[in-house]
Amino acid sequence: MREQTAGSESRIELSIVVPAHNEAKRLPASLDALRAFLSAQPFPSELIVADDGSTDGTAELVRQASRHFPPAVRVGVIQHARNLGKGAAVRSGCLTARGRYVVYMDADLAVPVEEASRLLDALRDGCDLAIGTRIQPDGADMRVSQPRLRRLTGRIFTVVRQRVAVRDIEDSQCPLKGFRREVVPYLFRRQRLRGWSFDAEILYLAQRRGLRICQVPVRWRHIEGSSLRPGLKLAASVTWDLIRLRLLHLR
Repeated sequence: MREQTAGSESRIELSIVVPAHNEAKRLPASLDALRAFLSAQPFPSELIVADDGSTDGTAELVRQASRHFPPAVRVGVIQHARNLGKGAAVRSGCLTARGRYVVYMDADLAVPVEEASRLLDALRDGCDLAIGTRIQPDGADMRVSQPRLRRLTGRIFTVVRQRVAVRDIEDSQCPLKGFRREVVPYLFRRQRLRGWSFDAEILYLAQRRGLRICQVPVRWRHIEGSSLRPGLKLAASVTWDLIRLRLLHLR
């Protein structure tokens, strides 16, 4: 992490965590957008890129880009020695974050970084968790732009997830979620799932704890290039994850 003056961590208002695995091609544009957004904020902030075992120079790219961020934006890189999964990367980043509010989002910025302001408003209004939802107030679902097979996999996951683990939340997998700093250790130290289903585990833990979860409609667009491969194999894997998370948290 970039060196800070004594006591500067306590003044960080917002930490943004970005998990990344072999994102050297897409990250430069995303880092430009993140720098512009954070530089415009009237408070100190932090960007943490959690490099999940990349082999394409992702970490070094971030270190080079960090030189162009202003002093009020702390930039750091966490590196996993091998690829552990998106959930593991988010966990490492969130547990390292020092901001009063912690937000994570995907490296492709399918949800524009500006939408983080909506989550920040909800957290300041008293929500423990503020999660983006791609379902708009008029009922429009922005996920309709996804390929058919991915939509089908998502629907299967939603049906099983609502029956087995997390109820009352329609879009658990929107790649934008925010937390008050106080709840981060409780949630992420207990997280066990490393793959795509980890969002559901975090929400399951939050509901079991009685935390206040606010669903915030956000803009989103489908971006090609995801490493996620929808299909029956993925559907079976995430269904097992949902069953397993109940077993993992019996106590």
